[in-house]
Amino acid sequence: MRSVFVSGMTVLGLACAPAMAAAGVAHQVEGAAPVWKLTRVNTLPGDDVLNDVTVLGNGSVWAAGHRVVNGKQRGLVQWFDGGAWKAIPNSPPYELNAVTATSNRNVWVFGNGKAARWNGRAWTSTSLGGGFSASDADGTSAKDIWAVAGSAASARHWNGSSWKSFQLPGRASAVETYKAGDVWAAGTKGNRPAVMRWNGKSWALVPTPSLKLPAPDAIAAIIDIAVLGPRNVWAVGGVTWEGANDEGDDVTFSRTLLMRWNGSSWVITIGTANAQPYTEVEPDGKGGVWVVQSHWNSTLWHVTGSAWTDTPLPRKARTDAVLFSIARRPGTATVWGAGFTVPQGDPDDPSANGSFWRTL
Repeated sequence: MRSVFVSGMTVLGLACAPAMAAAGVAHQVEGAAPVWKLTRVNTLPGDDVLNDVTVLGNGSVWAAGHRVVNGKQRGLVQWFDGGAWKAIPNSPPYELNAVTATSNRNVWVFGNGKAARWNGRAWTSTSLGGGFSASDADGTSAKDIWAVAGSAASARHWNGSSWKSFQLPGRASAVETYKAGDVWAAGTKGNRPAVMRWNGKSWALVPTPSLKLPAPDAIAAIIDIAVLGPRNVWAVGGVTWEGANDEGDDVTFSRTLLMRWNGSSWVITIGTANAQPYTEVEPDGKGGVWVVQSHWNSTLWHVTGSAWTDTPLPRKARTDAVLFSIARRPGTATVWGAGFTVPQGDPDDPSANGSFWRTL
């Protein structure tokens, strides 16, 4: 780890304006953000859900999740080749939580303790070790793929021939390969947020400031990380704790968590009001980022400089939508999202349909 990344630290509070506090952001502005569109809702038999999405520079989109038909679950992998959508045959017979690809002939998907590679013709499955259920994966080449699991203090690395295990100084739920030999991961260490970095030989914590948490049992966790450059790193998540509401009922409270490295210090913001955590962060291709708040009927925040503009996740009438993952097409400002939609308020028709969104 280079010393420049730890030369200073800053903790900032949050402005108290009600709208800002509810969102957990430093600034909020009215105005038009880039438009998101619901581009596809699957019509596959049974239920299907998409947990993760990745996009290649050529415009190919890969998404992974699961489908259930006649009570039987198996993995679902979908591919958009730029013109048409295809369901990849013989997908692994288990829930797929993460996907990454460096080409259409090097696509990796991950389930509980397993990884499978699509080479353009067939699947090859390998073991990652019992109890390692990858929550995120990223890579730079066919010989450089990383995977992390939020429940494990270790990472897995594919070197082109086998998976190797590496100890982490914390638990990581997200990983980002900025470039070969420079990889970032984020999650928790104890009840505090943790940012970790691979220097080509080992993983080490990137020091972050101490936090004043809103409750003794509160846990501050990073859910996603985006590395735009050596002086521009974003990490998002939430702070959660158990307590009682005004009626005395036990509830889970949550606030947003935002961390940003600007090249000389960390700026950390914890929301001041109860609000759903941030769940995704992704570059917008123009120097800003997209931040997703909540999986369920998400709010999409477009951040440019110090300005935050919000837009609701588009969905069809009388449906609810879940956005699990967003990914940008490299070299462009096009961002894709994947998740699912369900009929609104109809317990007799709970079927889920995998869904895709895209910026226009």
